Amino acid sequence: MSTIAPDFRLSRFVASLPDLIFWVLVIFTLVGLPIVFITLFYIQLPEINGSLLTPYLAMTWMADPSRTLPIVKSLIHTEFFRIAAFPGFGFAALIASAVIFIERKFLAKMQLRVGPLYCGKVEGILQLLGDGLKLMTKEIIIPAKADKPIFWLGPLLFVGTAGAFVSLLPVAKGWVVADINVGLLAVFAVIGFFPIITVLISWAANSKFPFIGGIRALHQMIPDRNR
Repeated sequence: MSTIAPDFRLSRFVASLPDLIFWVLVIFTLVGLPIVFITLFYIQLPEINGSLLTPYLAMTWMADPSRTLPIVKSLIHTEFFRIAAFPGFGFAALIASAVIFIERKFLAKMQLRVGPLYCGKVEGILQLLGDGLKLMTKEIIIPAKADKPIFWLGPLLFVGTAGAFVSLLPVAKGWVVADINVGLLAVFAVIGFFPIITVLISWAANSKFPFIGGIRALHQMIPDRNR
């Protein structure tokens, strides 16, 4: 059975490509290029042919691609790259996506669910991408009686605490976001924030049902010494 929507027309899709390309170029010109240009002011640019590269000259890489490699090498050694890309949040997101993908494949195999197992005919990876886009585009619903500042801040604290683990991973010599001598103690200190944030988020909704769920999650995080 075909999975293509009945109202899909290839000619209509091809006709929409020029408009799509136009708007991509417009957005990149108005938003992307200024962001790149501003970023070049805050990173240490390399020397090329004995002269320090300036942000104005760095923009000429479009006409002279040979300047691109020194700029990329300079960007890789910045703190921003280590925090945002590797070994920071970008690397953590890729690892999390891979772990979730393998977990869902196993669960789908055991439960004979079509989605994560065969969706998109690419080993189910399109199902993972679709669910990620769905989560990022969901409507944010805040209860009327909720503590709004804490309700907004809770998920950010949870993500930030999880990202703190990544900052302590020594990927290679010199490749670590936070190079501290008490790395293991810092890990245990960060772990202690998860129960607090869980209860804080459940309490911020100002409803007994999320609070009961938060208390349940709290007991799952704290081991029972009586066992």
